[in-house]
Amino acid sequence: MLLMTAQAQEVNQLAFLTGCWQMAAGPLVIEEVWGKPATDGLLGFSRTLKNGKTVFSEFMRIDRRAGGIDYTPRIGTGRDEKVSFKLMKLTGDEVVFENQGHDFPQRILYRKTPGGLAARIEGKQNGKERGEDFPYRRVSCDPN
Repeated sequence: MLLMTAQAQEVNQLAFLTGCWQMAAGPLVIEEVWGKPATDGLLGFSRTLKNGKTVFSEFMRIDRRAGGIDYTPRIGTGRDEKVSFKLMKLTGDEVVFENQGHDFPQRILYRKTPGGLAARIEGKQNGKERGEDFPYRRVSCDPN
């Protein structure tokens, strides 16, 4: 019998992220998709559409590493900038990642809600606390 490490078990607790999520805010539609967890992490991507055209995109990785679990977003701007956020809290329906050295955000949060996923970025910007909420609802991953 194969025993899972504590970090692999933590990665499996992130299964609540799996699936296709969407929110609308005026002319903007934000889509976020997460694959199933593997023992070493998860992969996801997000895009923001305005009037059907992609205006922002991001690839996300959650990786199990020697020092813990990291969340690393890669913004689709062509810059090769990598910033990682360390796992700070994980329960059966919530995860918090943090990087106090980053400009904004310093925290990335996901929480399972009935029929949805609440994402939030927060931290200080120009000396003031700021936060943005992304109330996603589950949508079909089937393009038809």
